Amino acid sequence: MLLVVMYHYVRGAGRNPFPALKSLDADLFRRQVDALRSRYEMATLESALALLRGEYRGRRPLCLLTFDDGVKDHYREVTPVLVDRGIQGLFFLVTGCMEEQVVATVHKNHFLTAQLGLAEWQRRFVERAGRMGVALPAVDGEAAARTYPWDTPEAAAFKYRFNFQLPAAAREPVVAELFAEEFGAEAAFARELYVSWEEARRMQMGGMVLGGHTHRHEALAAMPAAEMERDLAECRRILDLRMLPQPQTPFSYPYGKRDSFTGAAVERLRQLDFCCAFSTEAGRNRVGADCYALQRVDCRQAA
Repeated sequence: MLLVVMYHYVRGAGRNPFPALKSLDADLFRRQVDALRSRYEMATLESALALLRGEYRGRRPLCLLTFDDGVKDHYREVTPVLVDRGIQGLFFLVTGCMEEQVVATVHKNHFLTAQLGLAEWQRRFVERAGRMGVALPAVDGEAAARTYPWDTPEAAAFKYRFNFQLPAAAREPVVAELFAEEFGAEAAFARELYVSWEEARRMQMGGMVLGGHTHRHEALAAMPAAEMERDLAECRRILDLRMLPQPQTPFSYPYGKRDSFTGAAVERLRQLDFCCAFSTEAGRNRVGADCYALQRVDCRQAA
């Protein structure tokens, strides 16, 4: 059995100017890693895939640690803990954010929520969208709850409409205006939010594996086919250009629920030689599992 644990923001108390941001405390992260390694054999990408192929049997169930979005927390707070304990982590990068020094729309949403509070952020978004002629669709509450099980119904509904139901072309101008008003220059914010390429290479030299998380952090299923193919190809191209060579390169789907990616996306990942892909569907993986729909457990459900 393979348990894959999923992390996003991991922030130390002295390094979090956004206390309302949903993040895992760095001290709790260290304790959690120690608890996991007391119960599991800590996997590498190689041993995890060998187990799923039936070619490796660990002394205990395996546990693999994964980190989405390529945020600087992973360089500052996470990598030193893993290096100190001899544990490999898999880190998934949004290549466009790093290469172009832009903030992904999903992350703008996180920080505007943390800065303003959900109610005020919603109010401003709805008001500005109306002023800009953007129609807001009715929310599929059941899908929102399934996609964001850790949020309140109100927060889940807003995030689902924001990330899935509004076309990017309608949503992004609204968010860009509000983000600039609140935080100023986007490039400066991006430099502080995401790891640099030099930092990512240092993580590799410490034994970490770097993978893809698309170029723009959009749900692959929501993209026209040609756009999806270009996004994944650009993600792979930049990883190959900027990163140190690796035997295998994994992938993590943005948002990650089963309806956020398609069979065509999986086929494109195979063509681009991504060795496997991780979803956010909750569960554990056993021998013979589909390596392009691997299940994970949120860190809040782990030991």
